[in-house]
Formats: sequence, C-alpha cells, structure tokens
Amino acid sequence: MEESFRAHALNNKLNGSCWKFIPVYSDGIWNLEDGENIFRHTLLRLYVQLALIFILTSFMHFALKRIHLPRIISEILVGIILGPSLIGHFLPNVSEILFPPQSEKIMSSLTSFGYIFFIFLIGVKMDMKLITKSTKREWYISGFLMINMILVTICAVQIKNAMDPEENSRDWISFFAGTLMLTSFPVVACFLIDLKIINSELGHIALSTALVADLMSVFVVNFYDYARIMVDASFRAGIKSIVLSLALLVFISTALKQLMVWIIRRTPEGKPVKSGYIVSIVFLVMVVAIIGDNVGLQYLYGPFIFGLTVPTGPPLASSLVEKLDTIVSGLFLPLMATYCGYKSNLWELNQTLPHSLAFIMSFGLIMKAIAVFVPAIWFKVGYRDAVALMLILSAKGIVELGTFAINSQIKQTFDSGQFTMAVVAILTMATIVPLLVGKLHDPLKIYPGYQLRNILHSSKNDGLRVLVCTHRQEEALAAVRLLNISNPTRESPLFVFGLYLKALVGRSSTTQLINHQLDQKASKFDQNRHWKQPIINVFKYFKSENPINVNLQVFSAISPPKLMHEDICWVAFDKAVSLIILPFHRKWNVKGELVSDSDALRNLNTKILNNAPSSVGILLDRSQISGPSIFMSPSIYNVAVLYMGGEDDMEALAYARRMAGSSKVHLTVIEFVAPDNFQNTSKWKDMLEYKFLNGVKSEDEMSGQENMLYREVIVRDGADTAAAIQSIGDKYDLVMVGCRHRDDSPITSGLSCELPELGPMADLFASSDITSPVSVLVIQQQLFQDSFSEKSIRL
Repeated sequence: MEESFRAHALNNKLNGSCWKFIPVYSDGIWNLEDGENIFRHTLLRLYVQLALIFILTSFMHFALKRIHLPRIISEILVGIILGPSLIGHFLPNVSEILFPPQSEKIMSSLTSFGYIFFIFLIGVKMDMKLITKSTKREWYISGFLMINMILVTICAVQIKNAMDPEENSRDWISFFAGTLMLTSFPVVACFLIDLKIINSELGHIALSTALVADLMSVFVVNFYDYARIMVDASFRAGIKSIVLSLALLVFISTALKQLMVWIIRRTPEGKPVKSGYIVSIVFLVMVVAIIGDNVGLQYLYGPFIFGLTVPTGPPLASSLVEKLDTIVSGLFLPLMATYCGYKSNLWELNQTLPHSLAFIMSFGLIMKAIAVFVPAIWFKVGYRDAVALMLILSAKGIVELGTFAINSQIKQTFDSGQFTMAVVAILTMATIVPLLVGKLHDPLKIYPGYQLRNILHSSKNDGLRVLVCTHRQEEALAAVRLLNISNPTRESPLFVFGLYLKALVGRSSTTQLINHQLDQKASKFDQNRHWKQPIINVFKYFKSENPINVNLQVFSAISPPKLMHEDICWVAFDKAVSLIILPFHRKWNVKGELVSDSDALRNLNTKILNNAPSSVGILLDRSQISGPSIFMSPSIYNVAVLYMGGEDDMEALAYARRMAGSSKVHLTVIEFVAPDNFQNTSKWKDMLEYKFLNGVKSEDEMSGQENMLYREVIVRDGADTAAAIQSIGDKYDLVMVGCRHRDDSPITSGLSCELPELGPMADLFASSDITSPVSVLVIQQQLFQDSFSEKSIRL
C-alpha cells in the first residue's frame, strides 16, 4: 500500500515540482530504521506541536493572569518563543526538527478551518436586538468610528500614492491602517467577558456600539471589494458578483432561517438540540463558505450571515455554542494566535518601520479616541467611564490577527517584517488596554448604570415595564392582583415579563433561560412542568383579560441558587424594566399564622436589591387571610402610601399615582411629619421632594379626583409611628412604602428593624402583631453608580 502511494505521488506534478511521499502515521518507536527521524511523520509531529504549544501556553497564562492579562497574550508570546524570534534564531536545529517548513501548511489549514467556525459562532452569539435597543448614543459613536476609519484609510492611501513605487510597504500601509481602525464586536465581547463587566451599563454601551460599528464596516468593506472587482476585472463581473452574493444572502435569510425555526419547534422545552441537527448545521456552514467564495463574497461572510439567522438563546443557539465553542475557542483560536506569533520575526522589525506608519497610527488612534470620548461625554457618561469606553473600543485581538493571517496566506500583501509589525501592534494594545480599563472601571458596579429605569422618571406614554419573579403559583396570583390594579391602558400599557424561578439541584451547574414564546414542544421528561405550567397559565389568563392593554412574555430560569440573582438582573437589564416585583420570604395561612420562612429566598431578595438595574418591589402578600381568591377583587380597592420622604417613598408614590388613574382604586397618601419640622440635610433633595409632594397635594390633582385623599399625621418618635401604622392595617387592601429612610429622622427613632431589606416602617407589617389581610409593597428606587456601594443592604 505504501509503495503504491509513493508511486502515485511521484507521478503527479504541481507547478513543475514533484510531490514527495509524506509519511503520516508512524510505525512505532521500535520499528525505526537507523538514523530515521521520528518527527518526519506528520501526524506524530502535529501531536507533539499541539502538546508543546498548550503546555507552554498554560504555564505562561498561569503567570500572566495574576496581572489580569487575557489568554491571547500568552498564546502570542508562546508563538514568538517557538518561532524564528527565539528558538528558531538561537536553536535552529531544534526548530528544524519540531517546526519544519512543510508543517506550516498543516497549521495554516487548521487555523483557517477553525476561523470559519469562529466567524459562524460570532454570528450565533450576536443579538441583533441590540441594534433596535441601541440609543442615539451608540449610533452616534458608531457613526463617528466609521467616519474615522474611512478618513484614516483615505489618508493612508494618499501617503501610499506619494511613496516611492519601489517601496515594498506601499500596499501594506493602507491595509494595516484600515484594519487597526476597525472596531470588532467579538474582540470587544471577549474583552468584556475577561474583565467580568459584560453585563454592566458600560459593557452594554460597548457591545451595542461595537455591533453597529462592526456591521457598518462589513457593508463598507464589501462595497469596496465589489468596486475593486469592477475596476480590476469588468463592470459586468462586478454586477454579477453582487447579484449572486445577494441571492446567497436571501437563501440564507429565508430557507436556512426557516430550517432553524423548524429545528427549534422539533426540540422539546428544556432539552438540548439533537446531535444530528448540529452535524447538519456544521455541514451547511462549510457549504455556505464554499458557495460564498465562488460568487465573489469573502468566504467568511457566508458563515457569518448564517450565524446571524440562528434565533438567539436556547435551545438552538445555546446548543451550537455548547457543542462548537469548546473546540473552536479551546483549540483552533489558540492555535491561530500561536501561529501568528510563530510567523513573526522580531529581528526584522528595524527594517520595516517607515515614519509614515508612525504618523498614521498616531493620527488614527487620536481621532478614534476623540470619536468615542466626545459623544460619550455629550450623552452624560462619566469621564472615567468615557475613557474606559474609548479604550475598550480600541481593543485588538483574535479577529485582527485572523485578518492579517488570512491576508498574508491568500493575498500576500506584506512580507514577514511587516506581518511582525502588525502582530506586535496587536500584542501591545491587547496588553495595555485591560490594565488601564481595570484601573478606570469598578467591576463591582455591574448593573447600576446611567440610564433612568424607574417609575418616577418613566414616561406615561411609554407604558410601564415590569418583571415579575415567582417560585410558586400563589406568588404569581399575588403579583397579578397587583398588576391588575396598575391601570393598564391603551395609552400607557403594561409590559409584563413573567419569570418562573427554579433552583437547580444536584451536581449540574449549567443554567437555563427558557423562552416560552418560541412555540416549542412540551417535554414528557420535564420534571418542572408540573410546577411551572400553572404559573404560566396565571400570566396567560391575565393577558386574556387585558388583550389590548397588556403585553406579556413568560420565561423560566433554572439555575443554582447562588447564581439566580444574576438571571433576574440580566433579564431586567435586557428588557429595560422599570420595576422588579419579588415575593417576600415569609408566607401566612388563612388564619394569619406564619407557615414558612425561607432564608434562601431572603438572601436572593437581598442580592437583587443590591445589584438590580431598576427599582425593586418586595410584595408581602396577606390576601389569603381574607379567604381564597384568584382574580376576584373588591369593586373598590383601597391603597395607602406611607410617606416620610426620600427617593424610595417618591418612587412608591409615583407607582400609586399611576394606580389612581383607575376609578376602582382609592388612594390615600399619609405623610408622617415631625412636630419640630425636621429638615433634610440636603436642601436640593428637600426642594425636589417638596415640589413632588406639593403636586400630589395640589388642588388640581386632589380636588379634581374623588378617589385621591391626602392626610398628614404628626408623630413625635418611632413609638407614635408604630401606633399609627398598626391602626391603619384594617382600612386598606394594599399599603405601599419606601424601603430606605433618613437615619436621623425622629419619625423612625427607636424603631427596631429585624429585616433591613424592608426598612423600619415596612418591618412593622412583617411582625406577628399584624393579622389583618393587608398586603404591603416595599419599594426601593433604582440604585445608581454613585450611590451603589454606600447604599447596599447587608443582612
């Protein structure tokens, strides 16, 4: 067999040179002939190369991760060590044995193959809803970044035309400048994940901006490629390429997208996608890449568009990421980074550093900094975070490395020294940026951000967005009763996001977020269906009773208890809700007796209060004391707001004023006032509160509505406050109160607070002394970045 292969190889010629027989498999160390090199067998040599690369990378990353450097730094440095810069220069014989020139083709093929699937996974991980959610801030920054890239590229082309035609860096300099000015979405996303700030407000701004800028650059680059075809080949060839490319994109976005939807509908809820479907999609990725390359579209863009057509989230996108991400991110991408480091040669740097390049890099980086910093400051981003955003959007990584590597293999735009310059530039930026961002941005401030996501500052015309978290059916019923009196109207609808929470027990740590709007099959083996379906039915019934004024989406979050608050905060952040409604950790029976007290639920509520990106309401439900009731409510619903000042009380009153828009809600605002006219230490806050409360007491609002009433109660100390609160319990169906109050106020002096997550006033309603069927909603207004650390609640 071996002789036939050898004869076949010798009889085939390519470009005038004979193919030599390449031994792939080794017969074993004991069957070696005298003087035979075991590393001449390609498969064994590849195994040794991979083992050496990953062992050295692991040791390098173990040392560098202590200073918070990303793994790609270690991978590039290992390639530089193994390449002609170190081992190839000082130990050429060893380099010839381990990394002979013929092995580069195998490495190159592996990296190109892996890069195709990396680009596909980029499309899968991209949430296109980020574009619709992007504000003017992200669009302005993206537009300035695109203009900056075009201007720098034009400047580089002008410098190129002015250079000596014999200068070997003419073609390279414009390509180098344009590539470094790009803003890559996957690089930014990986960077934010490494810094653990991807779910922060700053991370959200960076992701949205990078996505919009990346898609803009894809359009501009393809437009430039088609223009070059028209110029270099013919106008007809360019039009033909455009038509065939558009036909491929239409096929991907219609036929293949419908295939993805069909796969999702065939997959039971909570179950992974079958392996056969995954294999078929992998095959289609390669087919799309080949077709795209043959119709004039870059072979990477076909898989990228295909990835964008995959519906975001579980089950399909999450299964593809789970199946492919390990080998792509764990094998192919590290191999590409190491290969780029290996191909560079630091000894050739001094020969390829024209002054024009230094000017272009300096000019481009300064202009890019201005393009990000100025719009960020204009849109009220803090100075430190504006600088951090500028650095994040300037980050370079695997995408830029892949662009240079693919270009050097196919188009051969630049030589070894110029390629080394590109690798060094990426390595430098990838090292400096995370260190500076880590100093500028506090990673503890994840969800509290810059945008106002609360009821007080929300527009009535935009409606009210509420996230309702439930563990059991009775909690969903209590929340729906509250939503039912929240006055949903056509002009100001309710956007309700129901989230069923289930603790993940056992050894598994994989979280699931199931979207029940995807019309998936019900799984016969779903152990949670007995519990979650009644909860889903409660929300659906509420929607059926309010088909026009209520928009509903229901999800299930299955995660370990210690990570459950992250699921809640992320859904609230992603859906831009103004209020999160949480169930209280204590439950009472129809006799008013305490029947359960969950420490796990209390810890969860406390974590959410400290990290939520919006206002939070904890609902103490005592409605069962008055007897069983599902959606039946009295014809008149009496609501009271206990007001003593502060942003939380203002938030509670803002919610109550929305309720009072319904004729079946009677609202009473009870303001507790100290006899000595206690004043707040902040005159500005006192002025705002006075103006807000004065609007409630004004003749236009109170006298014109019979269902609103204002009362003033004078109390000397906490004892008077407690007596006044106990006396009003039987008069109202719902009492609303803020969580945080002034520590030095005489109104709360002397009040003990067993449950700090409720505050001193609401804590009285959770005691065993209250047996009336009054429910209580305790509200904490949205925390902001400047107040996050000092107002956190500790148990």
